Amino acid sequence: MPENKTTFANDGTESFKLKEMADKPVVLNIQQEKADGLTILDTKKVYGSTGNIFTDWFQSINRYFVAHSSVKIEDKSTFFHLLSVMINSGIPMTKSLNSLTQQLDKSPRLKMIVEDLLSAIESGGSLSEAMKKHSDVFNDQETGMVKSGEASGQLARVLENLAKDVEKEYKIRSKVKSAMIYPSVIFTLLLFVLAAMLIFVIPKLTELFASTGAELPLITRIVVGMSDFLINQKILLSVSALGFSLFFMAFKKTKPGLMLIDRIKINIPIFGILFRKSYLARFARSLSNLLDSNVSIVQTLEIVANSIGNTVYQKRLLTSVEDIKQGIPLAENLADSDLFPPMLVNMIEVGEQTAQLGEITAKVADFYEDEVDTAVAGISKIIEPVILVIIGLSVGAIVAAIMLPIMKLTDIAGSI
Repeated sequence: MPENKTTFANDGTESFKLKEMADKPVVLNIQQEKADGLTILDTKKVYGSTGNIFTDWFQSINRYFVAHSSVKIEDKSTFFHLLSVMINSGIPMTKSLNSLTQQLDKSPRLKMIVEDLLSAIESGGSLSEAMKKHSDVFNDQETGMVKSGEASGQLARVLENLAKDVEKEYKIRSKVKSAMIYPSVIFTLLLFVLAAMLIFVIPKLTELFASTGAELPLITRIVVGMSDFLINQKILLSVSALGFSLFFMAFKKTKPGLMLIDRIKINIPIFGILFRKSYLARFARSLSNLLDSNVSIVQTLEIVANSIGNTVYQKRLLTSVEDIKQGIPLAENLADSDLFPPMLVNMIEVGEQTAQLGEITAKVADFYEDEVDTAVAGISKIIEPVILVIIGLSVGAIVAAIMLPIMKLTDIAGSI
């Protein structure tokens, strides 16, 4: 059974007391300690021994994997929605979180996080500060909106907006992924089929062709050469593929590597427009939600920049932050960038002039979310014939390489 442990200090610098807590009586003890002038430095959950070394070991391993697992976006949306409903109904925060821990058995990581949130709030902390400790699950935009909701007394409304925002973000990501999955699977299968033919089929036919002594057509010689290279250099190819994979994994974690990959994503033919529209939808939606939550424009842009998911857009938005601090309007600042279309810039300009930037960017977000749907449908129409052409050319080349010498041998045999 987990227990909370809280460290206290009288001046905020030196820890001198470790207090074990249970449930409600302990909360009263905490309040008493605070009344005596003590400051809570930290609170964390600890787990006692069951008395069985194997059970303790298994539970420790299980907690480790749970703590390092991911949280599904739909589960996070449900968390925000349920918490909003309960708070809006007048249920205290601690009771709401305690109730949620009993409804999240299908999401162990989120349940563990909610337990930590509950522990922090029982110790006198705020929800937003507790969420910051789980930055891999709750991004800057979400914690910023919650902090603003706490300050304005509109936490329930903010949480409901977050639930809707997370759900929309999930739908956009799903649509982008679905547009990428089909061609990726087809090309992967095509590579496996071609490799199998080059490794297993072509060598047997090569022996047959060599036994005739006839000159092979150019396309056949090319295919045979590719087959020989795959078979004779398989170790070199395997080592090269492994080395490239390791290099790519390390390179994409560097700042220049991530910047290059993100720049390729928004400029790649066919798919680039889809990525751009998804980032613009995320930018407009985040901007609207944060401004409606009474977050300042400077802080809003900083949060949006760090949560937009693309370093190219992030760099440009962080530049805008510095310009806005100098008094330059956002629309004027973004007008010289090809990352933001004129329509978006014009809408932002109108929003700034009418003091309705939050409402207008919400409409812009709706527009680009619809554009993502249109882009996905358009890509599907374009990519299918392109894939068919590539498959036809690849398979056709192999078939031609096989059939041309066979037909030539047949002609020779017929003339004898």
